[in-house]
Amino acid sequence: MEREDAVEDLSRIMTERGFTLSRLNDESFIARLGSLNLLIWLPSEDYLLISDPLEFVDKMGLSKVDGIVVVSYRAFYMADEVSKLVDMVRVWNGMHLNIKVYAVDIYRLEERLEETINLALTTFSSKVSNINEPDGPCPKCGAQMIVKYRHKHKSYIYGESVTEDVIVCDRCLIKIHRIKGSGLVGG
Repeated sequence: MEREDAVEDLSRIMTERGFTLSRLNDESFIARLGSLNLLIWLPSEDYLLISDPLEFVDKMGLSKVDGIVVVSYRAFYMADEVSKLVDMVRVWNGMHLNIKVYAVDIYRLEERLEETINLALTTFSSKVSNINEPDGPCPKCGAQMIVKYRHKHKSYIYGESVTEDVIVCDRCLIKIHRIKGSGLVGG
């Protein structure tokens, strides 16, 4: 997949999922949904040569986002390198960045990006909450669970329209990401 095609597909998928995108530079976007801010980074190189980790954090704006999504041919390697830089900044400079690092393989962009979005929405459910509806009992503690996020969209993984819910137990903090569709079990 060419880089330009990846940018188009990425923009389309993120918009379908309700995110607004702002282009930062040739390699990156900010994706916003509610108060969740994700940096989407499509690096032009598949390796990192960083001499100053603090400069990298500042240049990428990592202190202003909740997560970074690395979209690359070598996404897992690049995500590991970014994670190491975040750790270096914490150890060397005492700067604690509370961000999640996600890897999206460009070869299977649609499916991998959908999985990553699902994980980010579950992780940051309080930042994207658009509903507050009771659900069933918590499987861990038995307290009433609450649906915090609901969205209908076309799933690239399941090949059909689905409704996704993020359900949270406020007592024990367990989170469940539920997908419902007509062809899915329980849908």
